Amino acid sequence: MNKLKTMIVVVLVCLMLPIALYANEEKPVALFSFEKESYQVDEPIKVKEGSYSPKGLKITQKEWKRIVDGEYKKASNISTLLKNVQPGTIEVFLRVKDAEGTWSEWISRKIEVKKTQVLEITDFKLEQTLYDIGEKLNFVFDLSNPNDLTIKSQRWRYKNLTTGGSLVMSKPRYFNKAGTYEVSLEIQDEWGNWSNKATCTVEVSNEMIKRNGSYLFNRGKPGDLIEDYIDKDYSTFDPLENIEIQDVPGTLIVSNSPEVISSSGILYQDVSKGIGRLVVHHLNNTSVTKKLIVVATTNGDQPVEVKVKDYAIQQPHKNILKMGQEAVKQFFVGNKEEVYTVKPGELTCIYNSSTIKGWEKDEVISGTFDFESDEEVVWTVYTVDVATPIEYVSMLKPLERDGHIRGTFDVIERNYTVNIKDLDTYGKIVLGGQADEWLAGYDALTGETTLNRGNYGLPIKIQLTSSEDMGIILNARGGGYLGSIKWNTETIFDVPNEEVLNSKKVAALIGKAKANKSVEWTYMLPNGSAAPVLFGFIPSHLWE
Repeated sequence: MNKLKTMIVVVLVCLMLPIALYANEEKPVALFSFEKESYQVDEPIKVKEGSYSPKGLKITQKEWKRIVDGEYKKASNISTLLKNVQPGTIEVFLRVKDAEGTWSEWISRKIEVKKTQVLEITDFKLEQTLYDIGEKLNFVFDLSNPNDLTIKSQRWRYKNLTTGGSLVMSKPRYFNKAGTYEVSLEIQDEWGNWSNKATCTVEVSNEMIKRNGSYLFNRGKPGDLIEDYIDKDYSTFDPLENIEIQDVPGTLIVSNSPEVISSSGILYQDVSKGIGRLVVHHLNNTSVTKKLIVVATTNGDQPVEVKVKDYAIQQPHKNILKMGQEAVKQFFVGNKEEVYTVKPGELTCIYNSSTIKGWEKDEVISGTFDFESDEEVVWTVYTVDVATPIEYVSMLKPLERDGHIRGTFDVIERNYTVNIKDLDTYGKIVLGGQADEWLAGYDALTGETTLNRGNYGLPIKIQLTSSEDMGIILNARGGGYLGSIKWNTETIFDVPNEEVLNSKKVAALIGKAKANKSVEWTYMLPNGSAAPVLFGFIPSHLWE
């Protein structure tokens, strides 16, 4: 009997020993891939790295290498190896070490690096062939942007060919002397590459235009930048009186906190009934391609019909200010109503960013849409990895808010009625600057009270009647601003119509109100831009 037991023990030891030895020698696994098969020179090369230890040990060291000038170059960070790559096939190797000091086997991946498709200015000219002294120059250019990259900067230069003047390194708005001028433009993309240099000539006559209010408000274009006109701070304008303010009730849902996304989760969730608007503004700060989805559900036992219109959520992009401007403009343009049937127990997807493109790191998703329902609807804004099925979102938890806006408010429009009589100085209306005008609401995820600082997602209609002709300007007081205005319910234009409004000393032209005739315009603070915004009113007797 004892002999049998001994034999059994020996057999078990013989069987288990190789397994134990194999377990002790089990190596970590190096694992990585490139997000794309090919990249262009200067394009950021994105790598997904998922090395692991089968034994659950921590990966303590990574070693990357690739052949440079015939020799292996090693680094602990792959970005070091991928600087200044040239066209051709690149092979990158990786191995990793675990907490026990065991190295993995080397693995390698290849990518193709291609020549950069740079920006190209294909046409550069002025709207007219001859300008007067002091007349605003209106440049027009066409740009080929094959990679749909963000414009990082512009390089303007000009000189007076008639006098042989020196080269001036700035964009000319107008010229103070007659003559022939040469103007050049180069544009830089987000990868740091410059376009070709485009040039055009400008003929300036001996006729002189006095750049006063009469010229600006009668001949200027809506959105034009206004500088060197009023030699005073716009904030010193007098507040207008005789203003009536009326709010339009509705449900305004704002999802902007956390503004910078670091993981998957619920961004915001609340219930609505009746008319309302949803606002989203988030930036992906993860290294993972993600998506943003807006889902409607019902807690009832009957289907709910939801109408969605004025859909204006922009596709993921890195230009935050421009996306805010485009969203406001698209909202003002409007679009046809869509009807969704939200059924009990089902998730109805109203918006899915991945149907347009993946949401990459440092890109923003921004915009709004209006909705209406006769019964209660639950709105939820999620962020998840791009490949995550919608059915899995029920497992997600709310993300903690940061210092930005998240909440539900009970106003969806604000109307100003302004009647100006015998204004003897410069007047102003400042929007979004004071706490007493900010919408007050609540955070449905935490129960906290919250303020909509600046009143994002709130269209403000201003109806003006004046006893004399009135010039109207916009001055951004909160920093960089790119917006849009809807004038008299039909004309929509960018403000400003060039560059970014980022100086308190510079304004943009909105329009002119004729004496005793009512005009109306609609303003909404663009996502990404900051309040307050000042509307200035300049009576015609002060134009000269």
